[in-house]
Amino acid sequence: MPSLCCKSKGHDNFASSTATNQYAPNTVIEPVHLDISLKFGNLKEETMHGKVTLTFCHSGRALIGKDERSTVVLNAEQFEDLQVLGEGVTHTYDGHHIQLFWSTPFEQSSRREVTITYKVEEPIAGLYFQKADSMIGASPLWAITDHETEKARYWLPTVDFPAVRTTLTWAITAPEEYTSLANGSFVSQETKDGLTTTCWELKHLCPSYLICFAVGEFVSVDDGEVDGRPIKYFAAKGYEPADLKRAFDKTPAMMQWLQNKIGVSFPWPKYYQIALPAVGGAMENISLVTWCDTFIQDETNSLERKYLTDLVNIHEMGHTYFGDLLVIRHFEHAWLKESWASYIESCWLEDNVSVDHFRHEMLENAHSYFSECQRYMRPIVTRKYDSSWDLFDMHTYPGGAWRIHMLRKRLGDEAFWCGVNQYVKEFSGKTVQTTDFQTCLERASGLNLTRFFDEWVYSKGYPKIKAQYEYSKTDNRVKFVLTQTQVDEANNIPLFATDIEIEFTDDQNHVYTTRVTFDRDASVTTFINLNDKASPQSLRIDPDGKVLFSLELAADQDILINMAKNASDVVSRITAYTELIKKGSRPLLKTIREAIQIEPFYGVRVAAANELAKLNSTLSLQILAEMLDNEKDPMAMASIADACKIRDDLMRSAILRFLERPSLPYRAHGAALMALGYQRNPEDLEYLLRVAQDDGAIGQHGIVRSGALKALGYHRSQEAFNYLNNRVGSEIGLEPMRARPQGIRALQHSAEWQEDRLKKLAVESIAQSIRSPHPIVRMHAVGALASLKATSVCNAIASTRHMYPHDDHSWLNRQLKRLQDSSPVSEGLRADKDKIEKLEDRVKKLEEQLADWMKK
Repeated sequence: MPSLCCKSKGHDNFASSTATNQYAPNTVIEPVHLDISLKFGNLKEETMHGKVTLTFCHSGRALIGKDERSTVVLNAEQFEDLQVLGEGVTHTYDGHHIQLFWSTPFEQSSRREVTITYKVEEPIAGLYFQKADSMIGASPLWAITDHETEKARYWLPTVDFPAVRTTLTWAITAPEEYTSLANGSFVSQETKDGLTTTCWELKHLCPSYLICFAVGEFVSVDDGEVDGRPIKYFAAKGYEPADLKRAFDKTPAMMQWLQNKIGVSFPWPKYYQIALPAVGGAMENISLVTWCDTFIQDETNSLERKYLTDLVNIHEMGHTYFGDLLVIRHFEHAWLKESWASYIESCWLEDNVSVDHFRHEMLENAHSYFSECQRYMRPIVTRKYDSSWDLFDMHTYPGGAWRIHMLRKRLGDEAFWCGVNQYVKEFSGKTVQTTDFQTCLERASGLNLTRFFDEWVYSKGYPKIKAQYEYSKTDNRVKFVLTQTQVDEANNIPLFATDIEIEFTDDQNHVYTTRVTFDRDASVTTFINLNDKASPQSLRIDPDGKVLFSLELAADQDILINMAKNASDVVSRITAYTELIKKGSRPLLKTIREAIQIEPFYGVRVAAANELAKLNSTLSLQILAEMLDNEKDPMAMASIADACKIRDDLMRSAILRFLERPSLPYRAHGAALMALGYQRNPEDLEYLLRVAQDDGAIGQHGIVRSGALKALGYHRSQEAFNYLNNRVGSEIGLEPMRARPQGIRALQHSAEWQEDRLKKLAVESIAQSIRSPHPIVRMHAVGALASLKATSVCNAIASTRHMYPHDDHSWLNRQLKRLQDSSPVSEGLRADKDKIEKLEDRVKKLEEQLADWMKK
């Protein structure tokens, strides 16, 4: 699955009609070093006093006009008490930009210093202070930065774009009870009059979005060293060190593996990781990686969460080379860091877990990308966007990771990793763009990759392949016809030039292979002649997983059954189960029932469960209920329980049995509660309310409570609605950083099924959170109100624009457009939904009666 540092887009078009091409800034005069001095008092005051000395130099090899050599614009949002000092420099400040003017233009190689002093109070982004209600059961004080993509400007005067990189020195002064961390190597620490000044130094060039510091009351874990580089983990006081260590314990082994994989020594002087509530997902800041504290895990949480945490851990570490050591020139090249970090996740699985896990991860990546493509398609590299944040989507993360994987398979491992090694070495400490990566791979392999990059990187879409299988018993020959159906030149969706291998097995266990080459034609045919007296048995299309495509496979059911039972790779087995379940016949489902019980890989079972839920027939639900009863793997339990969100008596009985299990993992517990809420059975309401109010059943990070709240939203009863409305509308009772966002969404789901009077009450309750100091609460509230088509609060939401950083404005604009284009949900629409569900219930009952009749 994609890393959690990805931000969901939640819209149907990538760029608005007003989006324009965006470009990296000029760097004639640029800062090359920042000397940062910060002072904090009591962190409750949410105030920072800053003094930053910027060293500027002329970056060009030759001089250009005087104007370009006499001025620089710095990003600086909402600074107070601003003063600028420097020889021969004047400035203007409009609350967003500090424009510096020198009376004498810069000459080549000349350097000048400018010192800026200022105060920041309650910044809206970039620098986050602990809120009194940020954590469950603890309230330590802390402050931390989180910048991507353009948020450093809310506390630091800088050129806030990746093309500009500086070295750093730090002096952080704070009350002596606090710990201060920052990028780079520890230099010194001195305490005087109750204040401690901690100094750090980073000698590597660092873009603004990777600059990071943290101050506060922390617990820490020392995890030794790798090649002399200290490794430590930090979290807010109140967390158990054992839980912190459990989350990140593979870090040393990952560092050893990664530098061996890339062939370049780890460049940073230390590798610290810190987990705090204000961080969104995880962020790869140089030598000080930040995490959301929900990744900290106790033993129960670890059963479900450790796998993902390890992937995010190696993802962020992968940025050491792809994004930190090699910095993208501008945001259109974001895939050179995020796609690479995502692919490093899969490579870690391949080398350290299993090929099955690697193939399954790549399949999940493909599905995430395909799902987004149903809403919008864009080239992997594009300059046309509304906000730089918009580029951090499923095209960039899993979609781009697949492009890198295909390049690896096209070049072969030796040439590919040789090219990567040279790419990292050649551009170490520099900025990169897509052509740099292409050139290094071409140089290592001798291949011309222009067509690949034209089609896969600079065009939209991916191959959608329809595969037809035919067997002629007379000729004892198999015929395959593969067709790309996605071609749409008007929308820049090309025919993709690629080779796809086909592997076929007969009943004598002879294996035949052939290759289909797409070049200029959308449809390609190939034949396989079988040995005498041999019959078709099984097939695999792209058996080694070399190419990204979606597949519609028309094959005989016996072939599919053998694939499901015997294919050696998880992708072929998932493909077979998907096609078999779509057919939906009773004999096939009975075969699936037997086969799925002995399927060894959890991901195949989860995929089958999801397809059985989609089929939604009597027998498919019986099999799904049995799967829930039998599942023991924590990696699969939550997903299979989630698939059971179907209103059916059989499902309800299975879910209740599942909830009776002792010591359920948290996510499995929460998913089962939500599935129970879907049943809308009045008898379950008391139980769901009891779980939602049970402080002994919160689950680490509120996971179980969140599931109970969502379950009440799905229940649709007025009593559940009243409870949710009271909880969301109350000033106390729901932790803002944990359960409150889920409570808001639960209330939204419930309100959609209530009469207009109650829906208006829900809108009023949710609207109280649009000015929450917690960004995650604010954004959930706005999203819920947009889903409820609450046009009455459109102006109120618009008035909160000042609370959002500018790189989130495109998201807010989309929510406002949803509201402006909508009308309230009418009783008629709600009645239509009820009619559809009642019709589905009637169809299912008729199917059950028919099945009973056939048994007689």
